Amino acid sequence: MKTIWTTAWAWIRKYLLAPLPALLLVAVAIFLIILGFKNVQIGGLLAKLFGKPEGKKVVDVANTIPEDRVDKDGRLIQPGTPDSKGITQAVVVPIETGGLFSDPTIVKVTPPGESKPVVIHLPDGVKDTDVDKVIIVKPDVYAVTVKDTSKVTVEKVDDLLAKYGP
Repeated sequence: MKTIWTTAWAWIRKYLLAPLPALLLVAVAIFLIILGFKNVQIGGLLAKLFGKPEGKKVVDVANTIPEDRVDKDGRLIQPGTPDSKGITQAVVVPIETGGLFSDPTIVKVTPPGESKPVVIHLPDGVKDTDVDKVIIVKPDVYAVTVKDTSKVTVEKVDDLLAKYGP
């Protein structure tokens, strides 16, 4: 039997005590932004705090196999395996950018089938946060694309390609 006290405690716990850590987290984030920190992101922490379920990650969605991609026997053709026309669905892996104390001039990618990540040194002026994709052309040959929102200009990329390109 619910008493008025158990109902009151449930309401206090749900509407007053539960949001308190979230408010503290938001206050700390605002304080860090005022101090000059950039790219302060607390959305993931807030989602965990409020118990939001995690959905599929972009890499998982990219690695799903379309239902129509089947071989002559009706089996799904796995990513990385060519079809009858020789077309292969690329295997997508995440880019491992560093944390607070990492080197911003490198990114790491673990190629499909490998266990150790490959370290890719970025050109002058390109930071790990600017990297959009890393395409493994063949072993030891990589193509790095830069995000549209990057501060690296098209002219700078062209200059880098002219300097380091073939």
